[in-house]
Amino acid sequence: MLWWMSEAKGSTTPAAGGYSSRFLAWAYAVASPLYDLIVWWGFLPLGGERRCRRTFVRWLRPEPGMRIVSLCCGTGTMERAILSEVPRVTITGVDLGTGQLARARRMTSDPRLCYLQADATATGLESGAYDRVLISLALHEMTRPIRLAVLREAHRLCAADGRVVAIEHGRPATRRARLLRALWWFFWIPGNPEVATSRDLRARGLDREMAECGLEPRRHEATNPDWIEGIVAAPIAAV
Repeated sequence: MLWWMSEAKGSTTPAAGGYSSRFLAWAYAVASPLYDLIVWWGFLPLGGERRCRRTFVRWLRPEPGMRIVSLCCGTGTMERAILSEVPRVTITGVDLGTGQLARARRMTSDPRLCYLQADATATGLESGAYDRVLISLALHEMTRPIRLAVLREAHRLCAADGRVVAIEHGRPATRRARLLRALWWFFWIPGNPEVATSRDLRARGLDREMAECGLEPRRHEATNPDWIEGIVAAPIAAV
């Protein structure tokens, strides 16, 4: 997600294809090619994007025959990584971004992978139909009410014996690591809207917010260095 447009994602009053204005819908379509470049840059200190995507797939633990839904899928890089590791799965990617989804569709026409333009807080997909629900590096861009709505939707979509996997900005153990990440991820830029929402998510705790939405954290993962964390949770009750 481009930081200067991030607050549009997950808007509760969508217009023009899910965005808060037609201008933002147009801006996303124009700027979507830059998204992958920004993501590539962000992963460099962690060993590169390909290495990180493979790590995230291991956290997800997909198995042949599983149905997977990826909320806020962006340009589909994570979904393609999953298919390259575990071919016999089916994946539905969900995003509001017309530009990002158009780019994702151009990157592959694999029949195992389909994309849906929809709000991640209310996808319209079948309840309890998915073995894995993935939310990768999107929640930190959202205000708390929208984050919780997305997590509740993830709970609704997840099968009773399935898992919800949220991958997010972690809480580095050292001050040096926190400073380096802030500089590398452009958190020093005035007006960056991700700063406030990311800080709020870290302060409240991703694990606690997942539990608040009826998801029981079962496993915690982290990259090396510990800039990104993954929490694997199971649905425990209707919310």
